[in-house]
Amino acid sequence: MSATPPRNWTAIADRFEIAELLDRYAHAIDTWDWDLLATVFTPDAVVDFSSVGQYVEGEAKVRGFDAIVAWYKMALAPFFGVLHFMGNHLVTLDGDVARTKSYMHVLSMPMGGLYQTECVRTPAGWRIRLLLLDERRFEDVEARLRAHMASIDRGNG
Repeated sequence: MSATPPRNWTAIADRFEIAELLDRYAHAIDTWDWDLLATVFTPDAVVDFSSVGQYVEGEAKVRGFDAIVAWYKMALAPFFGVLHFMGNHLVTLDGDVARTKSYMHVLSMPMGGLYQTECVRTPAGWRIRLLLLDERRFEDVEARLRAHMASIDRGNG
C-alpha cells in the first residue's frame, strides 16, 4: 500500500486566493466598484487591451492604478451594466509570482477572450501586476465552424 503524498496546503491556498482575485476583478469592473478594484491590482500594474483598442479612445495599454481606473471609466461608459463571466482558471505558481490564463465571456455580447495575468504576492495578498486580454469574437468562430460543417454536409470533408 502506497502512502498518499503530502498536500501542499500553501499552494492550494494560493490557487484559491488567485481564483478569487480574478473573480473580484470581474465584479469590480462590472459594478464600477473602484474601491474593490483597488484590492485587485498593484499600484504600478499594467493592463493591455490592445486587442480591443480600436473600440476605445486613447491608449489601450495603461500603466498605474489611477490610469487604469480612468481607462475603465472611459472604456466602459457605453457598456454600463455589462456582465463578465470568467472561468477555467489555469494558475502556474512560481514562489511569489503566478501566471494565469482564464476564459472570459461578455454575457451581453457575442465576444469573449483569454485573460492572461501575472500576479504577485504582496503583504495584502495576491495582486495583478499585468493583465492582458486577447479578445475573441464569437461570430468569427461560428462562421468558421458553420463553413466546416457545411463542407462536411456537402460531402467535401
